[in-house]
Amino acid sequence: MSSLNPHFTFHYSQPEEYHFSHDSVFLAREAFAQMPPGLQGLRGLDLCAGCGIVGLDFLYHLRQNQRTPFTDFDFLEVQALYQPHFVENCRRFGEGLPSSSFLLQNYDILQTPEFRGRYDVILSNPPYFRPGQGKMSPSEFKNRCRFFLDSDFQNLLQALDNALSDSGRAYILLRDLQDHGWNPLAEARCLLAGRRELTVIADVRGTPLVRVEKKEGC
Repeated sequence: MSSLNPHFTFHYSQPEEYHFSHDSVFLAREAFAQMPPGLQGLRGLDLCAGCGIVGLDFLYHLRQNQRTPFTDFDFLEVQALYQPHFVENCRRFGEGLPSSSFLLQNYDILQTPEFRGRYDVILSNPPYFRPGQGKMSPSEFKNRCRFFLDSDFQNLLQALDNALSDSGRAYILLRDLQDHGWNPLAEARCLLAGRRELTVIADVRGTPLVRVEKKEGC
């Protein structure tokens, strides 16, 4: 996996208090590698976007390969501190960026009828701890990056399920936290049983990258 993208695609603006990890870069590259050629008119979403690293890296690879399947690509993030960094990163991205919006919202909004089936591709590197798992920081900003504080894992999956189109695919990192008594992948499969198929498609530095799509026959 490390051979896919050993370097960042361009110099991102990000808060000094919390920097993104290589996991986000690998997720973007692997999702790009999964994209079939010839698609057009798609709508995409970077869920739990931060300053847009995953979505912009993904779009960067498409642009570098002269592929422009997306007309719209949204970035949903609950922390306003990230917004000016996102704006700057879009500027640094340059030409070829699809119509993009920074949605300053909790992801629970994706469960509303307005978002039903809206997105053909969803990318997500979400928080990975529940409250009580792992060490909390004195910084509320850092804690919201790492912990499910504004909502929970179940609502994240329900939001993703509602917002993903019938023919769409989502790519989400689900860290193995069995040392903390929790298996997110097993829980996700249980919560989405009968509606979505979850397939581990890569290992990103020990973290499963999971593809979510409509279950065959549904």
